[in-house]
Amino acid sequence: MLDFQMPRYVKIFFFLAITIMLCYSLSVASEILIPIAVAIFFTFLLFPISDWLQTKRWPKSIAILVSILVALIVVVGLLYFFIYQILSFKEDLPELEKSLQVKLDDLQNFIETRANFSRKEQSVWVDQKVSDLGNDASTYIMNIFSATGAVLADLALIPIYIFFITYYSDRFRYFVSLLTENQYHEKIFSIMNKVSKVSQLYIKGILIDILILSVLNSTGFLILGLKHAILFGTLAAFLNVVPYVGVMIGSIFPIIIALLTKDSAWYAVGVVGVCTFVQFLDNNFITPKVVGSSVSINPLAATVALIIGASLWGVMGMILFIPITGMLKVLCDNVTQLQPYGYLLGEGKSIESQLIANDKNIAELE
Repeated sequence: MLDFQMPRYVKIFFFLAITIMLCYSLSVASEILIPIAVAIFFTFLLFPISDWLQTKRWPKSIAILVSILVALIVVVGLLYFFIYQILSFKEDLPELEKSLQVKLDDLQNFIETRANFSRKEQSVWVDQKVSDLGNDASTYIMNIFSATGAVLADLALIPIYIFFITYYSDRFRYFVSLLTENQYHEKIFSIMNKVSKVSQLYIKGILIDILILSVLNSTGFLILGLKHAILFGTLAAFLNVVPYVGVMIGSIFPIIIALLTKDSAWYAVGVVGVCTFVQFLDNNFITPKVVGSSVSINPLAATVALIIGASLWGVMGMILFIPITGMLKVLCDNVTQLQPYGYLLGEGKSIESQLIANDKNIAELE
């Protein structure tokens, strides 16, 4: 038999072609894949509940349904909290509008004095921009209403996906065993177990991180006397799931509220200080402790994942591709041939230290 070795440039060509096809497929099938990805994450998170119920002799299907019901109760509770906070914020909109008008008048006076740009010219320019913004807003609103049905359908599918993924988890395991030779089964199942457990720890850590950041942000804003401090503190914590960009967007809203509702601009500076301090604590103490360094990806990998996720799946991609990259790193850490890629994605000093951290996290989870 001839030992044919493909040239290096041919291997590179095939790698690029497969990568392009994969990205194209992810983009085209986004409406199908996004709910499935969300369902997989929730499956990792809810599996301990259903597994514990089964150890108490609950039927498997009932145990899974109860775990899904628990998740739905939590999600509905969070939605109720946000709706209540938003309705409370809506009551203050007239007052905020008056304050905004006063600030705009002061700004117009300042521009007229410093730049010799009359208030009439400013008004014409502002009216034109508002008109353009209104036309764009109407288009966006129509797009949102047209997409509402699809979003609701996707949300309805997620619990169904969670149920069947959990119910047929053993069948997936057997499917993998049929694809591989017997001598590799133990190694493959060990890797699958590690990926499952560490990914579960990673997702749980993210939720705990959001809870801690919500408390810290809200406390800081309350100390400053900021209106709707809990709403904006929690919103900033949730946006923190999207690295870098989320932190900046989450700090913009409380800064604007501080400028509109406070007499001194130092309150806005205080908001920046709170967000910066909380972010420092999160990056150096909270995330390494509750998420774990073994699944922490470095800033470069997070940025690339963020850009790719946004280009393929939009906002949901920005949220989902970070934990997906973390799960990919766990897989790479536990496959000998892929360990260099896990080292490239992670922040550990060596591959051995990352593997030790993986085992430690699994032991803590168990």
